Amino acid sequence: MAKAFEGVRIIDFTQVLCGPMATAQMALLGADVIKIEIPEIGDQMRMLSARDVWADTRCGPGFMGVNYGKRSLSLDLKSPEAKEIVGRLAKGANAIAENFKPGVLNRLGFSYEWAKEIQPDIVYLAISGFGQEGPLSGAGAYDGAIQAMSGMMAATGTPETGPLRVGFPVADMTTGFNAAFALASALYRQKATGKGQYLDLAMTDSLLSLQNYSVSRYTVAGDVPELLGNNSPTFQGTSSVFPTKDGFLNISVFTDKMALRLCDALDHPEWKDEHRWNSAEGRTKDFDEIQRILTDMLSQKTTAEWLPIMEAEGVPVAPVNNLHEAVYSEQVTQRNFLLEMPAPTGIDATVQLPGTSFIASEGSPGTDRSPPRVGEHTDEILAEIGFSESEIADFHDKRVV
Repeated sequence: MAKAFEGVRIIDFTQVLCGPMATAQMALLGADVIKIEIPEIGDQMRMLSARDVWADTRCGPGFMGVNYGKRSLSLDLKSPEAKEIVGRLAKGANAIAENFKPGVLNRLGFSYEWAKEIQPDIVYLAISGFGQEGPLSGAGAYDGAIQAMSGMMAATGTPETGPLRVGFPVADMTTGFNAAFALASALYRQKATGKGQYLDLAMTDSLLSLQNYSVSRYTVAGDVPELLGNNSPTFQGTSSVFPTKDGFLNISVFTDKMALRLCDALDHPEWKDEHRWNSAEGRTKDFDEIQRILTDMLSQKTTAEWLPIMEAEGVPVAPVNNLHEAVYSEQVTQRNFLLEMPAPTGIDATVQLPGTSFIASEGSPGTDRSPPRVGEHTDEILAEIGFSESEIADFHDKRVV
């Protein structure tokens, strides 16, 4: 069954995480993504956190998770021949994606203006930390710095810890999904109108968009997010993370009806007549006492013992899973979230890599194309765009590819 972007070709200059995450989503939906990499070295993400056989093949796990489904073309962008090679790729391509510092790809000669001279309806996505213009446009951007500057870090942590960064590269991942959405919308418009466009996407904007709830509360009502740790912004003692005998339990009780159910689950129906439990005002006023009571009671049973008790009474509750428990849970396994595919060429193994978040009734996202070795498809791609065997051999001799 045809996927949404079959027949679409994307020239991918991106590296590390946010850009490759975006183009990987397009590859899952059928796009032919051609990843342009530095000869022999490749994307710098290839070696980050890589060890053993993954380091030997320059295919670290972090790289593989955002580069499956793609083909790799090694190319020295500073070589005189690069202009003709990329030009031939651009002819007939649907989109270009890049995440260099603003201006870098322009100086190399591969600007949006250059690309649309070759392919007038091209979609050109430029991802950066702060956008293509403005006082910070030329600044380098890293996930931790974007978390800090976007206000997210100031709202994460407790008064005791101070600001904390989120435990995974949320700025990169969020930007990747936003960039995929931007590409998809521009490609839809391209098909409908026959016109291309330039897309300027900033990591800071992505994280501010992710914080829509907090931003709206501030811009409309002046509410400044506080360092609440695991507590709810409702400031009710019944909504937080509590230790159990062997782990932790997240309880999200913030309505009167939920609170009464919680009293039943704790086998204290008499509490339902107490103000501290049956009203939001009481659950806020007696926050510390409620937390003390719940911490003491919940620590007397295991997480597995509490879950059916809470669920039977309709209390919103969830275990705090580690990554193994989350990824290999029965629910996630049933949805086939993990994609199983052969390891990169030269490694006799299979790997499981994270897929995407939706299942389609037809043309569902997925791929069996392994993450590529550096330049693995160079000769194949050059032949497709009309270069002869002798010309390709000459490119190799000159270390162009």
